[in-house]
Amino acid sequence: MGRAKQVLMTWGVKLAMTSPVSALLARRMRRGEAQGLDRQIAAVLALEELLKYPAVESMTPVAAREHVSKGLSILDVPLQTMERVEDITVSGIRVRLYVPKHAGPHWIVYLHGGGGVIGSIESSEAATRYLAAKTGCTVASVEYRLGPEHKHPAAIDDSVAAFTALAAKAPAGAKVCVAGDSFGGFLAAHVDHATRTAGTRAPDLQILIYPIVDLTLTSPSIERHARGYLLTKALMHWFRNHYLNPTDDQRASSPRYFASLTGAAPAIVATAGYDPLEDEGDAYAEALARAGVTVRHRRYPGLIHGFLSLGGAVQAARAAVDELAADIRAML
Repeated sequence: MGRAKQVLMTWGVKLAMTSPVSALLARRMRRGEAQGLDRQIAAVLALEELLKYPAVESMTPVAAREHVSKGLSILDVPLQTMERVEDITVSGIRVRLYVPKHAGPHWIVYLHGGGGVIGSIESSEAATRYLAAKTGCTVASVEYRLGPEHKHPAAIDDSVAAFTALAAKAPAGAKVCVAGDSFGGFLAAHVDHATRTAGTRAPDLQILIYPIVDLTLTSPSIERHARGYLLTKALMHWFRNHYLNPTDDQRASSPRYFASLTGAAPAIVATAGYDPLEDEGDAYAEALARAGVTVRHRRYPGLIHGFLSLGGAVQAARAAVDELAADIRAML
C-alpha cells in the first residue's frame, strides 16, 4: 500500500463517525442487504473499492505475501509493549514468544490466518501483542509452513508439533490454549482434534476467530457474501487450490466433518455477519455445543472477516477484540 493510500485510508476510517465525506463513503457500501454493516467498516470497504487495490487472487503466492505484508496494517491496533519478546525454535518450527508485563502463568499458542498460503508471525504481530497485553497470557506465535510450496497437511503437522512442544515448555500447572483466526482457526481445531485423538496433551481452551472449518466451500454465506467484504469467494478458492493437493478429500480435511466432537476443549468461537465463513463458523459452534462442549459463541453482525486487523481504527472491531480477550480471561 503506497503512503498516499495509507493516509487516505486512515483519514477516511477514523473520521467515519463524524465526517460528512466519510458518511457518504459508508453509504456507498450500506445498501441492500448491507444495511446492518458497521459504518466504519463500510467506509473501509468503500475506500478500498475507490482506491482499486489489486485482487490477491490475481497474484502469485510470493507476490501476494509481499503485497499483504504491507496491506491494512495501518488499521491495526498500536503495538503493545511487552516485558519480553523472544524468537525460539521448537521441533524445527520458528516461534515468537510475547511475554506481557505482569504475565500470568497461562499460555496461548497462536496460529495466524492467511488461507494456508499467506500470513506470518510478523503480519499478525499487532494482534498477538494486543492479545498478550489484554489477557495477561504469554502468546506463542507459530510460523507454520505454507502452500503451495508445502501442501496439506504440512501446516497441520507443524501446528500440532509446535503446540505439543510449547505445552511442554509452559510452567507447571499452567493452562495452554490454542487460538487462531481464519485459517489459523482451522489449524486450532485440528490441533485440538489431533491431540485428543492421539491421547497427548490437549488444549485447555480453543479460541476460533472467524474460522474456516469447511474446505468444500459450500456454505450458503459464501454465495451471500461472495464479494465486497475483503474476503471473497474467488479468494477462498485461490487459497484452497494452493493449500490442498488435487487428490485431497476436501470433506475429510475439514473440522466441520470430524466424526465426533465429544471431549473437545472448551471453545470461544467468534463469527462476523458479513463474512463468507459466517455460516460454517456458526454451525461449528452449534455442533460443539451439541457434543456437550462448553462454548462461548460471540457473533458480531455488523463486522467482516478480518476484523482482528481493523481494531486500530474501527471502534466496533476494537470492542469485539476486547470482549474476546475478556472471554479468554474468564474461561481460564
